[in-house]
Amino acid sequence: MDRNTGQDSLPRERKIRRRNILRYFLLLFASFVYAYFYGGVLPYTLLYLMIALPFISAIHMLIVCLFFRMSERVGERTYVKGECATYHLILQNASFLYMPYITIHMQMEGRFILKSLRRVHLSLAPFSKREFRYSMPLYFRGRYDIGVNYIEIQDLLGMVAIKLNPFEKKSILVKPRIIEQINKEIAEARYSEGEAASGYHETGNDEIRDIREYVYGDSFRKIHWKLSSKLGKTMVKETINELDNDVMMILNLVKSGPINEETLVKEDCVIEEMVSTIYYLLRRGIPVKLCFFKEKPFTFRAASLKEFEGLYQVLSEIKFNTEDDFEDIYHHFTDTEQKSRLIYVYTVTLDGKMVESSLKIRNKGFDIELHYVDVAGIEQDDMKAKNDLADLLAKNNIKGYLLTPRIVEIEGEAEESEDDAPIADYGTGPAPRSKEKVKSYETQA
Repeated sequence: MDRNTGQDSLPRERKIRRRNILRYFLLLFASFVYAYFYGGVLPYTLLYLMIALPFISAIHMLIVCLFFRMSERVGERTYVKGECATYHLILQNASFLYMPYITIHMQMEGRFILKSLRRVHLSLAPFSKREFRYSMPLYFRGRYDIGVNYIEIQDLLGMVAIKLNPFEKKSILVKPRIIEQINKEIAEARYSEGEAASGYHETGNDEIRDIREYVYGDSFRKIHWKLSSKLGKTMVKETINELDNDVMMILNLVKSGPINEETLVKEDCVIEEMVSTIYYLLRRGIPVKLCFFKEKPFTFRAASLKEFEGLYQVLSEIKFNTEDDFEDIYHHFTDTEQKSRLIYVYTVTLDGKMVESSLKIRNKGFDIELHYVDVAGIEQDDMKAKNDLADLLAKNNIKGYLLTPRIVEIEGEAEESEDDAPIADYGTGPAPRSKEKVKSYETQA
């Protein structure tokens, strides 16, 4: 089996086909001249053979295409970052003819998350099959097309190729991790005076809004004991918050750099911190609004853990690829969402314009938190400049959090195996996840 991953491999294959066509016509012309001037059985046999070769090759390619079988299997369609996805490819030749020239072209996104999932050149003997198993460690969140993009089968002369597409394109969704946040400071303006004095922030007063089944993280003081004893399961009361203002979470989707591993790690750091904060707030009954601009402004609201999955799905697939001015987007959401007085801003890169806009919005009476990975114009190791920025934000009552990206470490990575390779076990489930638990990304600047 031969592999070719160069960027110019497709043009090179086209050049090879043109060269084969040119060679065939030169041989055809030579055999014609040989038969014309010399005559006899051998020259004319060569001429007729050269004329018949394209027809024989076409019939051969038609038969092998009809009897070629392909099967793809993906372990699951949804994963969490840090797990391993399994992909199984089976190729079968059900005909009595040899298949010498088969090229498998893989999806580009699949090749990004697994370097060995690339273009493959192979051949299949009559009534044979070949299997390929891949274990793909998932380091980045997002939706990825994986598996076969298309298969090329060339004729015996190498002059023509037929493209076969799979019946269904395979894709997987990699969700961000939910990082445990044990203690997170939340502005006291979000709570009533009694809650602040109690030492435990719990939304609501005695006015019941809804009764639902208990979920992990609910306070025991919210349990509806009488109804729980009647139904035989734990039920809790959802009460109305006296202030009833949501936490507005604005995500900056402006493209932060070239698409490479370093950029994706930073983007995932921001998304995972945002997802973890949303989960933390919803567990405590604090409603949130997710706001971002993607060709037009979007606002998604969630008031309980039941609605968390919708925000989780959106943040799993969202991409940082807009070119819009974030300062205008920033002011748009703060002007339209007047009920939200507490604002969390998440961005990969914090620049001067964003700080200036935050100062203006803070003067309007909003409480603001900035969560960022890089600062524009400041080197990565220049801690003095970062501390000066933190002092500036603190003097204006703005909380700044410098997020530290961490690359996921996955145990038991196995990249690829083939049917004729010595592999001990082909497990269909995901590889074991890393045992390391990361408490939080955030480090207050």
